[in-house]
Amino acid sequence: MTVYFETLAHMTETDSQAAPAARRERPGWLAIAFIGLCVLTAVGLYLGGVRMVHRPSLRPAIAVLAFNAANADADVERVGAGLAAQLTGALRTANELRVVDHTPDVVVQVSVERAGGYLLVTARLVRTANRYQLWSHVYQIDPRVDTAALAQTISTAVRAELHIRPGK
Repeated sequence: MTVYFETLAHMTETDSQAAPAARRERPGWLAIAFIGLCVLTAVGLYLGGVRMVHRPSLRPAIAVLAFNAANADADVERVGAGLAAQLTGALRTANELRVVDHTPDVVVQVSVERAGGYLLVTARLVRTANRYQLWSHVYQIDPRVDTAALAQTISTAVRAELHIRPGK
C-alpha cells in the first residue's frame, strides 16, 4: 500500500509541474500561427491582384463659388465679382491648399446683399462630401471700399478653420 501511495503522490507532483509548462507553450504557438496566417493572407491578396488604394493628396482642394445675384445693383455685383477673384488669389498663396475649379473637398460661398447704405457679405466654408457648414461669418462693409482687405480676412479665417499655415 505504501508503494501505491508513493506512486500516486509522485504522479500528482509530475502532472502539476507538466501542466503549467504546456500552458506556457500554447500561446507562443498560437501567436506564431496567427502571424503566419496574416502573412499568407497578405501574400495571397497581393498575388491575387488586390492593391492598396492610392491615398489622395493631403492638401485639401478648395473652390470659390462664383458670385451671382438675381436682382443685384451695380455695387453688389462689383463687390461680389471682385471679392470672388481676390479671395481665389488669396487662397492660392497657401502652400498646403489646392485651389481648383472641379471636384473640391470644400467650397467657399460668398453672398453679397444691400442693407441700407452698407453691404452685407456672408462667407461660408462648406464641406462638399456632406454639405456640412464648417464656418460662416457676416461682414458689414461700405460699398466704396476696396475688397482686397476683406478677401485677405476671409482667406485667413478659412485657412485657420482648415488648420492651414499662412502662405508663401
